[in-house]
Amino acid sequence: MNLFSYKLSFYSINNLSFKKIILFLSFICFILSNSLAYSQENMPDFPYDPEENATQKKRCAKICLKRRDACLKIEIDNPQSEQMCQSQMIVCINQCR
Repeated sequence: MNLFSYKLSFYSINNLSFKKIILFLSFICFILSNSLAYSQENMPDFPYDPEENATQKKRCAKICLKRRDACLKIEIDNPQSEQMCQSQMIVCINQCR
C-alpha cells in the first residue's frame, strides 16, 4: 500500500511539472509570435524598390504642377488665383506622399 501511494504521488508531481512546462512553452511561443507580428507591422511589401517609389512620386508632382498651370490659366481673371492654385498644388503634392 505504501509503494502504491509513492507511485501515485510521483505521477502527480510529474504530471504537474509537465503541465507547467507545456504552459511555459506555450507562453513563450505566444510572446515570440506577438513580437514578430509587431516587428513586421510597418514593413513595406517584399518587392520594395525605392527607385520606383521615387519615380512615382516625381510623376505625381509633375501632374500637380500641370494642374497648377491649368488652374492659373482658368482663373486668369481672379486676383487670388495665384494663392488658390498654389494651395491646391500643395494639397496635391501632400497626397502624393
